[in-house]
Amino acid sequence: MRNELFGLNITKLSVKNFATFDDQTVNFDHKFNAIIGETGSGKSLILDALQLILGHRADKKLIRKDCEYAIVESSFTCHDETIKDYFFNSGFPFDENEIIIKRVLYKTGKTKSFLNHQSCSLSVLVDFSKRYIDLVGQFENQKLLSEDYQIQLLDDFSINNSLCDEYNNIFNLIVKTQKELDSLILQSTESNKKIDYIAFQISELEQLSPEVGREAELLKKKRFLLNLEENRDSIQHLNVLFGGVDNGSGLLELMNRVEKYLTPKLIDEDSVNNFQNAKEVMNDLNYKINSTLESDFNEDEFEDVLTELDNYQKLKRKFNVDTKGLVGVYESFLLERDEISNAEGSITIYEDRILSLKSEAYELARRIHDRRVKAAKTLSAKLTGEIRNLRMIGATIDIKLDKTEDLGKNGFSSIQFLSETNPGEGYYKIKDIASGGELSRILLALRTVLSTRDSISIFLFDEIDTGIGGETAVSVGKALSTVALSSQVIAVTHLPQIANFAQKLVIVKKDIIKSNNQERTVSIINEISGEMIRKEIKQMNALQ
Repeated sequence: MRNELFGLNITKLSVKNFATFDDQTVNFDHKFNAIIGETGSGKSLILDALQLILGHRADKKLIRKDCEYAIVESSFTCHDETIKDYFFNSGFPFDENEIIIKRVLYKTGKTKSFLNHQSCSLSVLVDFSKRYIDLVGQFENQKLLSEDYQIQLLDDFSINNSLCDEYNNIFNLIVKTQKELDSLILQSTESNKKIDYIAFQISELEQLSPEVGREAELLKKKRFLLNLEENRDSIQHLNVLFGGVDNGSGLLELMNRVEKYLTPKLIDEDSVNNFQNAKEVMNDLNYKINSTLESDFNEDEFEDVLTELDNYQKLKRKFNVDTKGLVGVYESFLLERDEISNAEGSITIYEDRILSLKSEAYELARRIHDRRVKAAKTLSAKLTGEIRNLRMIGATIDIKLDKTEDLGKNGFSSIQFLSETNPGEGYYKIKDIASGGELSRILLALRTVLSTRDSISIFLFDEIDTGIGGETAVSVGKALSTVALSSQVIAVTHLPQIANFAQKLVIVKKDIIKSNNQERTVSIINEISGEMIRKEIKQMNALQ
């Protein structure tokens, strides 16, 4: 049973310009609250307002006549660390254990939503309400009619959750690994389509074997060969000047002759040394000129150099990179080719991993299913007892479990909550039962048995007393009181037998007021608790 100091409770609801409500506030008890009032007084509007807080779509018709907007605001107390973590992780933290939700409806049809003083989307409110609040109405339930939720309730009732947690971890790992495998297969398929393209690019690049240093070397060689051809006549002329021709003296011969006459007796020693150094420089220069002249211009070599440089330019333009980038392109193609080659091996590894995980998951799913089958019999019997206590005489609940062919998030269990409301008439899914009153009582019975094991903290019951009275109403009241031992209950009722079990009565009355010589209808809220409840119940009985 939940401690009343913990969990989640609605503490207050304020409505302004909302339908027949002008400006009203209601405070709720943390246990059983019964909303009562005459037909048409506006008591169901309180649940309508709460549904807006929980993310239901707004209807601008709910805005009070002649008003531009309506405001619905609700406060919750929360002492549950799990719920606090949920809000913190969702980006809507709160202080002082108080959650505040506000909806503003405009006459234009536009709405605004706020959670803990921050603007939020409706989906945030819907997710919050689905987790922790449930509305049980004549043909409406947020969670209980979902097969996934029914499985969860059965597991909470019957199984050590560590076994389910272990299965969930393995199943989630299977799903994750399968996604990775699917991605790898898709990648491999797409890559195989590209393999010919990649091979062609690699072949083209390998013919060049791009290197930054190689291109620089080719450019240097190109410049040398061009200079050699262009300067050959000049080099020959210089060679004649240095060496002479046809028995004529060249520059070097003349310098040798000059050197014979240059002695320290004629000029100073430094000048002689400078002349000799100049002669050595000229000899060295003559040697280099002769060497250059001996270098033949190779036409084929020049063409090879130009062709290779042209290939560099073509590939750089093709891949829109410089020479260094061209090397990177070549390496990336090699890497992609290797990845494609290794993909098949990786796919096999992933497939083996999934088979191993599925083997573990099947064994866990088998153990969980066996426990569920046993627990379903016990829970069916308890629920049958509860609905019969609610005056559904002869009605029976049968929770049926079947095995599915494939593993799913619930193992291979498929569940159906079936009910036979009239003996011999056959079993039907509880959501398909025609009688709204019977459906409400079956849902209430489920709540009575499972409320202490469920994450739901607040239950809103609408039209729970449809089509019942007398002993049945007393039974429903007792059941609601039982649910209120572990969760907050807010129920709309017109029966004193049910209201008698409430810790607080919220009385909605309709009145006519005059304003500017015009009559307007308003709904007024009064709250009653303690001994005053008994007096109100007597008046309700007197009116029946």
